[in-house]
Amino acid sequence: MGGVRAGVLVLVLALALGGVACGGGGGPSEEEAPTQKPLKAREREGERWEEGPKHPKVQVAYPYDMYGHCGITWATFGGKTWKISGVGPAISKRVEGDAPDGTEALAGYMTLLSKDEAVFEAAGFPPVYFMVTKQTPPGCD
Repeated sequence: MGGVRAGVLVLVLALALGGVACGGGGGPSEEEAPTQKPLKAREREGERWEEGPKHPKVQVAYPYDMYGHCGITWATFGGKTWKISGVGPAISKRVEGDAPDGTEALAGYMTLLSKDEAVFEAAGFPPVYFMVTKQTPPGCD
């Protein structure tokens, strides 16, 4: 099993144990999902991390590398801290291609849905929804 797929398994288990519901209520409904044209699967390039712009625009997908070593629970995007609010019930249909291989990073796209909501999408994975928070992420071993 590839490192990223193993990381997603850890994520799903962490979500189940942490009480974050998959599907219903965690993210926007189908009507609220971004409506941009399909995106191409991406792979992380070298040592550079894609983190999107400091001031992202709503409904624009930005290349984003999600660190997944300790699970995909927290993100930093647009100068804000985000905490997971839910995982989509199905594989993202907006990002075309095969799931990327990798170890601790998942290359995909982060889209600001509103000033307090964002979604991370990568080929072969369900969308992961985030809400802005003032909490500080815990350390990771």
